[in-house]
Amino acid sequence: MTETWEKKTGTILEQEGLIHSNDIDRVLAIQKNTADDKGSKNRPLFGSILCELNLLTPVENFHALKKNKKLISLQERLVSQKVLPASRIAQIQARSAETGIPFLGLLLEEDQVPKPVIQQMLMDLFHIPLRSISDMVFSDKKRETLSSIIPAAVAGRHQIIPLVLKNETLLCAITDPDGLGFIDALNKRFPQYRVTPVFVSFSGFSWFYKILYQKSFDHRHAQEDSKDLPFLQNFSVKISDPVREKDRIVLLYEMYEQARQQMGGTAQPGRKTAFLQFIQKQYQVVIEKFQCRTVAFSLEKQGGRMMISAIPIKQET
Repeated sequence: MTETWEKKTGTILEQEGLIHSNDIDRVLAIQKNTADDKGSKNRPLFGSILCELNLLTPVENFHALKKNKKLISLQERLVSQKVLPASRIAQIQARSAETGIPFLGLLLEEDQVPKPVIQQMLMDLFHIPLRSISDMVFSDKKRETLSSIIPAAVAGRHQIIPLVLKNETLLCAITDPDGLGFIDALNKRFPQYRVTPVFVSFSGFSWFYKILYQKSFDHRHAQEDSKDLPFLQNFSVKISDPVREKDRIVLLYEMYEQARQQMGGTAQPGRKTAFLQFIQKQYQVVIEKFQCRTVAFSLEKQGGRMMISAIPIKQET
């Protein structure tokens, strides 16, 4: 007997080591009950149920399904649900390729599909909400930290932007489902954070980009001007009070350790306290020597080693 589409999806996720075999039967039962209540057309997708049950994260689901060519795109869903004809989808995709604005961004701009319909489709397919960027409260105190985690060039290239960092959870906005692949990379690069994605409109992304990076986003040159530079090289934090800004020094330490390991060094746990003391000492040396209040500490690659530089920041008069 051939496997159903849903069971094949479950088998793939099991083979990826993401779920157990008994989870497959559990999800299939939920799908059947939903179909009986609401009809097969409204039956939730296999991965969406797993995310709802907290057995799988949306990013894990996306990565596994895309890797195994089982991912249903937003475009396919729009056609299969008879929301838009294939000819209209093709026109929007052509405009997307021409302008560099994501398909989802154009779809929201053109207002041919009611926003609640798009929101529901994104939840059905990816289990990720579509949010209004105006709902986000920006904290200027977090500007340096957020822009250091995802620099402006990287944000522009991938159209992904950090919105909020609170209690080790980093909320990031993406403008296209493919941005989930980059969220997966962020999770691996910054294991100290739980990176949570939300969809936003392209106009919302551009608006928040200007607020965070204090310059306008030009999507026409983003791909040309930015290179996929390593996050960790040239990472920098500004310190004006080592005691009150301890979180910045901790972030610098975590970046330093990750950079060392990326360059082939071995992990050396238990060095955080010594690192904090080192930065505090160097801060005191620099401010006394240069009569300043703020010091920029940066990661620099020198001769195959990752070093830390300290640069005085003079107060403007």
